[in-house]
Amino acid sequence: MQEEGQDASVLKKVYFIKRPKAGEELTTLLKNKFKAIDAIRDLISWFEEGRDFVVGLNDWTPPEDGTRERKVTISPWMPVAENHRSLVDVIGSIIYWLDTGRDFDITFTPTTKFDVNLN
Repeated sequence: MQEEGQDASVLKKVYFIKRPKAGEELTTLLKNKFKAIDAIRDLISWFEEGRDFVVGLNDWTPPEDGTRERKVTISPWMPVAENHRSLVDVIGSIIYWLDTGRDFDITFTPTTKFDVNLN
């Protein structure tokens, strides 16, 4: 069930940030910066709209020591200070990983109020 004001057509948003191939450094750098800005803009927008969602941060930079995935829950039903701390942490991770040239992806997955309590 979708909350009022949420777009039922958005099942998940995914942003892929990949390291450049030789000769494509500038183009890839610009694309990655725009993708990261879009992800941060959407993160703040979804938060301000009062959506319930989980942000997944997946680091694919070798060496892969198993799963390096973090999931952060954002919900209007959680304490405001916890949501703000989570937002700052996610934004900081995106900027740091972008600056260090990592391969990673960012996902936003809508949830329901009940699902938030299970995470």
